[in-house]
Amino acid sequence: MATITTVPLHILTDILWRSALYGGLAFGIAGLARFLYLAFMYPNFVSPLRDLPGPKDHHFFLGQLLNQFRSGDPEQPYTDWMQKWPDAPLIRYRETGLAAEGLLINSAAAYRDVMQSQTCYAYERSVPFRRLIGDIIGVGLVFAEGSEHRAQRKALGGLFTVGNIKAYLPTLQAKAQRLVAEMDRAIDGAKDGTDSLVDCKQLYAKITLDVIGIFALGIDFDNFATRTPFQSSYEAMFDLSTAGMLLAAINLVVPIRWLPLKANREFMDASTELRGILTGITEARILSVGEAAVAATDSKETKTAKPTAPTSAASPTKDVKGLLTYMVETKYRAVDPASRWSKEELIEQVLNFMATGHETTAGALTFATHELGRHPDVVAKLRREALTLPAAPSFAEIDRLPYLDAVLRECLRVQTPVAGIPRVAQHDVVVAGRFVPKGTTLMPIPAVLHRNTRLWGADAAVFNPDRWLADPGTGGAVDRDTYAWVAFGHGPRACIGRALASLNVKVVLLALARHFTWESVHKGKLPVVNPSGQLRPSGEVWLKVARVDGGVVAEAK
Repeated sequence: MATITTVPLHILTDILWRSALYGGLAFGIAGLARFLYLAFMYPNFVSPLRDLPGPKDHHFFLGQLLNQFRSGDPEQPYTDWMQKWPDAPLIRYRETGLAAEGLLINSAAAYRDVMQSQTCYAYERSVPFRRLIGDIIGVGLVFAEGSEHRAQRKALGGLFTVGNIKAYLPTLQAKAQRLVAEMDRAIDGAKDGTDSLVDCKQLYAKITLDVIGIFALGIDFDNFATRTPFQSSYEAMFDLSTAGMLLAAINLVVPIRWLPLKANREFMDASTELRGILTGITEARILSVGEAAVAATDSKETKTAKPTAPTSAASPTKDVKGLLTYMVETKYRAVDPASRWSKEELIEQVLNFMATGHETTAGALTFATHELGRHPDVVAKLRREALTLPAAPSFAEIDRLPYLDAVLRECLRVQTPVAGIPRVAQHDVVVAGRFVPKGTTLMPIPAVLHRNTRLWGADAAVFNPDRWLADPGTGGAVDRDTYAWVAFGHGPRACIGRALASLNVKVVLLALARHFTWESVHKGKLPVVNPSGQLRPSGEVWLKVARVDGGVVAEAK
């Protein structure tokens, strides 16, 4: 008969303790080995990208994130790397995370490989970028990927054709004249012998928010007349306090929006209020479109979904069909249930377009006016061209102005409002002839291409609209490569609102050149918000403004 040996408790405890100790030690050694491999061995001795040129002053986990924050500019230190390695199609740097690698796109050929239609859907927006601006701009077209992006762009494309944008010209011109009137008031209000100072950033924020409100919602917020709750909530989300910017920076690495901090509460309260306002507008529009459809059916009338723009700044009427009405008619009320969009999806799309359309256009106008304020000869030449047209020119007349187009293109080349949208390879790809492994971040920074002397010659950093007169297509870029100028992107993910944004900027610049001369108070490069997914001037942007000889004082509309 077998006997059972009893193990003393202290021996059993000792065995268990030693097992745990050795197991924990083995686990710790394995973890340390993995850490050393990912942080040091892989990037330096294993990575297929290790031979590419690039900076070495990175943090082992945060990569170049700290250097970017210290630079104070979303375009930095990328443009510094471009200047150090101008001939390298790809520049390697360390991204946030163990063994995380990034490639700065530093040639037109590399940009084409990433953005063209055959390859653009091999990449998706990076997680840190989504954290940085996703809570602000919504999850519409900008963040859609693959087949979802194709479907959304196709659904919305009909609203953004040049033919439909033309119909908004009278509205843009009316808003530009309102801007002229505001500047006239500043001139009239200045004391004798003192300069007339205007904060153009603040004025452009109002006019572009009015324009995008009319386009996206069919509603004129008339921000020149009064400060609306929509504007207050909108600005609270974008114009973050110092604490808010710090939290946004930390949120890039670790999601912290849930923490009960004051800056987080202010941001979330503004976001909730803004979405609440948009919800009310959307619900009312769904109801009004439904009632109109019933009335049309009862009267046996047929209507199309082709958008008609307002010819004056007004509240929505049955004749105004902006983005929201267009989406309600074509997507919310779609016959096929599988292609319908929910009310929540409509709200996110509206917020998406309002945020991206307003911020980039306001930024483009601010940077352009600042740059022109440093080049009075360019403004004078633009004025001479503007005065060849009537006060309210047609779309065709504006489109035929070569110098205006050259000024717009050069302003966007020298200072592009979009800092860059990082893209992560979803599978192994080939870029500029190089194998790029899955998970690598590709960083297309417009400023890197726009200021590269290998693409634009020795005067790449010089503001010179005349370069576009000699070569309207590519501005004299080396090899006449259309991918050297990427202000609106290229391929299927190019800016869908390019036509509206370009027309808006042109109309405003024409109006200003006809009526005023101006000088930039800030003589150098404007300081910008950092971190930010878009290039946004920080603080006020002051101009010294005067009427041109024979200038007419505009009446407020």
